[in-house]
Amino acid sequence: MSRGEKNMANNRIVRYVTNTALLAVLAAAGIGVYQLGTSGTDVEIQEEAPSYLNDTADNKENEDSAVDAGTSLVEAEMKDEGTDTEKEMSGVENTVLADNEDADQTSVQTVDGNGAAQSAVNTESVSTSASAEAAPKLSFSEDTLMEWPVDGSILLDYNMDQTVYFPTLDQYKLSPAISVQAVDGAPVLASVPGTVYSIEEDPQTGTTVTMEIGSGYQAVYGQLKDLTVEEGDTVTKGTVIGYVGTPTKYYSKEGSNLYFAMKKNGEPVDPIAYLP
Repeated sequence: MSRGEKNMANNRIVRYVTNTALLAVLAAAGIGVYQLGTSGTDVEIQEEAPSYLNDTADNKENEDSAVDAGTSLVEAEMKDEGTDTEKEMSGVENTVLADNEDADQTSVQTVDGNGAAQSAVNTESVSTSASAEAAPKLSFSEDTLMEWPVDGSILLDYNMDQTVYFPTLDQYKLSPAISVQAVDGAPVLASVPGTVYSIEEDPQTGTTVTMEIGSGYQAVYGQLKDLTVEEGDTVTKGTVIGYVGTPTKYYSKEGSNLYFAMKKNGEPVDPIAYLP
């Protein structure tokens, strides 16, 4: 090999080594740059991430605070409303209690003021007493003058000493009452104040009303219809107690009439003695 060829070979080796070294340096530099770039990105991400997370956390804390504040405000309003409602209810209860107390006081004052009206029962008793006072006093005597129960002539007279002739029966017998002629439907009046003792259907006298008139006396009205009184009723003198009805078969020939009798302690007495 010539000297020139050796030099050329040496130069090639040097270049090769140089190039190889350069490539190695460049490669190393490139790796460093790459690592540096990657490391910088990570640092930035790590630096920025906490800021983002902090902002999110701050926002969350703010939202939680707002929610808590809103909840507290609502609870406070509800509590205030509840307090107002309780106050209103308390006021209503107090008013009701006050009204009840006033009513009780009024009731007590009324009782204390009236004296006799101490209860509803007493009030009813007072009303009953007033009605009793308004009702006629039953006091009959031999001097009492009665009113004719109907206007008409006497068909059959009273006689407990001698027999009287009864046309329908075609026989003579004692007569404990009088029979007064009257048209069918004529009003029958109470001859004297009295209380209805009984109402009966008698075969001979038909619908018959017996009234207590006081002092052991009774007034008996027979041959009636369309009564206006009931047992227990108390009537005044001249009150309509019913109307003359159709006569029974025992008085068919006598025609429509009022059977009128009186008793004292259960024994017949002459009603004519007390009629004007």
